[in-house]
Amino acid sequence: MKKYKYQMHTHTTPCSLCGRLTPTDLAEALIENGYQGAVLTNHFYHGNSGIDRSENTSWQEFVSAYEKDYIECKREAEKHDLDIIFSIEESVVPGLEILCYGVTPQVLYDNPQLRRGECDEWIRVMRENGVVVIQAHPYREAFYIPDPRPLPLEILDGIEVFNRGNAKEYNDKAMMLANENPQLLRTSSADTHTTDTVGIGGIITTKRIRNEKELADLLRSRDYELIIPKEE
Repeated sequence: MKKYKYQMHTHTTPCSLCGRLTPTDLAEALIENGYQGAVLTNHFYHGNSGIDRSENTSWQEFVSAYEKDYIECKREAEKHDLDIIFSIEESVVPGLEILCYGVTPQVLYDNPQLRRGECDEWIRVMRENGVVVIQAHPYREAFYIPDPRPLPLEILDGIEVFNRGNAKEYNDKAMMLANENPQLLRTSSADTHTTDTVGIGGIITTKRIRNEKELADLLRSRDYELIIPKEE
């Protein structure tokens, strides 16, 4: 049975200020590493966004920048029979970020109140639209995270149990949390910003993922394997 590998946490330029991947870069790196596709999880309004967030930029214009990047990445990927799925990474508590698997640009266009960044409102909108909410790197310690911790588990569908950008101790703590709370979904990722890390982490599935709904459905089914490299 054929299996497909997907990178689950990907930052591209210009939407992520820290991203360095262009559509061509991403497609070439996926091919080189034997991946079928990637989920774009660019930093959104209250994260490390590369898009102007001043009052000169309307909500519609802001979301449009993310949709444009997605379309460009998807168009390039389709030349090589690869899959690109839209998503975002948003900070809903200072420094604590969620990955929104199953969200579409239209959901964001339709909810301009998300610009306020209120955690409860983000979770409400994601729930109402069938989005799987995963906390990214829940134990990471960094200068931009004033209080590293898991978000309340009742607002999450799951957590990243492996993130290539984490120290081993943070990933170990995340795996322990998942083991203690089996209701939590688990994901693995490179948290990639550059071509050299596209092929680290992710998931393996026997089903191709062609759109946002299929991604959310697959995660809820738990019918996938985690790619977790051995850590030193």
